Amino acid sequence: MAKKCSPPKFSTVISDFVQMMEEASKDYAWNYDEVNRMDRLTQDYLHKLELDNLDYKERAKVATQIAKCRQARRACKDTVEVLKPLVEFLESDRGKNLYNLVREALGKTRKVEERMETRVYIPRVLREEST
Repeated sequence: MAKKCSPPKFSTVISDFVQMMEEASKDYAWNYDEVNRMDRLTQDYLHKLELDNLDYKERAKVATQIAKCRQARRACKDTVEVLKPLVEFLESDRGKNLYNLVREALGKTRKVEERMETRVYIPRVLREEST
């Protein structure tokens, strides 16, 4: 008995690419907002150091919080910097056109893959010979 060979699923790769394009825009926006939030949080900590009468132990805690905040801000800012060229392209007319064309290709690829999974061959010559 012959092994049934399943055709490759190119639609999953195309789908992953489309999803990556969608996620890039969302990640960019979230990280951009997070950089701004971290800036405001840093200002809160600095004002706490300046205006609250803190002892040494409390100042050390605030300094540690500032350091953690700045590290998180740096990670978000780096992500924004990396994603910016891609997001700018995706927001351009050419990027939107590419996105639409890739989604269209994905739909066509899925249709072909579905057709391949359900196709059946009815022998013509062999059927005639056996009668």
